[in-house]
Parts: sequence; structure tokens; C-alpha cells
Amino acid sequence: MSWRAVQAHETSTLGDHRRYPGCRLVVTCVLCGWSKGYRPERMIDRLRELRAGGHATQLAHIARRVAWPCPGCDRVKWRTGFAWPPGLDEREVKRLANLYRN
Repeated sequence: MSWRAVQAHETSTLGDHRRYPGCRLVVTCVLCGWSKGYRPERMIDRLRELRAGGHATQLAHIARRVAWPCPGCDRVKWRTGFAWPPGLDEREVKRLANLYRN
């Protein structure tokens, strides 16, 4: 199973994760496809700690801040986006949306 990408706008911000319950911020290597998911809240906290952003940080800016080389191909070319983790089905997404709304 793999990540299911969320069709978010290219100028989406990190704070937009609330529109997609249960999603993760996925950092993907453009060259080889290696990827790793992070909780968006954790990323917001880390950016605030570094005084480099927060809720209003665009996803494209996060990709440019990743400076470590890819474990798969040992190069640095990243993209970021929202995705649902493997195993999270539509029913669970709807349940989380109702939980957050109420």
C-alpha cells in the first residue's frame, strides 16, 4: 500500500491540513520517489521553534527547507504535499471529519 495523495492547491499552506482529517505532510524525493510522512502539527511546532514559519507556511517553502540528502539516491530535490497514510480508508476519514467538526 502507498500514500493516497490529497488533491490540494499548489499554494496550499501547512494550516490547510485541517481540511483533510487524518492526513500527513509527505516529503517525497522528486528523483527516486522515496517518501516519509510527518504529522502536520509536529511540522508547525518545529517551524515555530526555528522561527521559520507556522500555519501560513506554503508547502513549496517546506520542500526548500529540507537540506538532508535522500536515503534512496543521496541527492537533494524534494517536494511536499498532503496525503492519507496507507490503511486509512474513506470511512475513517469521514469519522475523523465528524469528530473534529463536533
